[in-house]
Amino acid sequence: MSPLGIDPSVPIASYSFAKRTLADLNARAAFWDSYHIQQGQPEPARLRPITYREVSAQLGLAYGETLDSAAIQHYYGEWPPHLGSSAELTEAFVRQLVHLLGPQQPAYLYGSADESNGVWDAEGFRQDWFAQGQVLDLVTVFQQQGQLPTYCFAPDHAWCLYQGEVDWLVLGCAAPLAHALLKEPTIEAFRL
Repeated sequence: MSPLGIDPSVPIASYSFAKRTLADLNARAAFWDSYHIQQGQPEPARLRPITYREVSAQLGLAYGETLDSAAIQHYYGEWPPHLGSSAELTEAFVRQLVHLLGPQQPAYLYGSADESNGVWDAEGFRQDWFAQGQVLDLVTVFQQQGQLPTYCFAPDHAWCLYQGEVDWLVLGCAAPLAHALLKEPTIEAFRL
């Protein structure tokens, strides 16, 4: 699952999700200004990592493969201003994943324009792309594009990583790698 952060200084219990009147909107703007909320999320520098397990316990939601950002948003009625993510949290997640897969292992990387993981060409159109490299290249791709490629896979097809237009990152692999991923304390993963 994609990494999640929380700004513990934001008093979410005193936040009003009401937005029907001008007074509601003014109260929301004042709250956001007071707690440095930007575009509905805390400033990235104010975030500390939080697990989905911790969020599910706080909200009384079941922890499992159905818990994602849509479930959190549904609980509150919209995205809560004390939770968010950042490039730093996501890059740390990508680095942990690279470590598990083996940084120097050969890999193919593919970005699909249809799944918003393409690159922009000189004429301003999104294009598919394909590269041969190493698993470590996932970090570079994330740093350059702000997202992972649609697919990254081992040349021997021992594993395949898929990132589409969803919160989830899916890894198809053999049991030993799956067990290592499920046991990794810094990555939340579910068997599907």
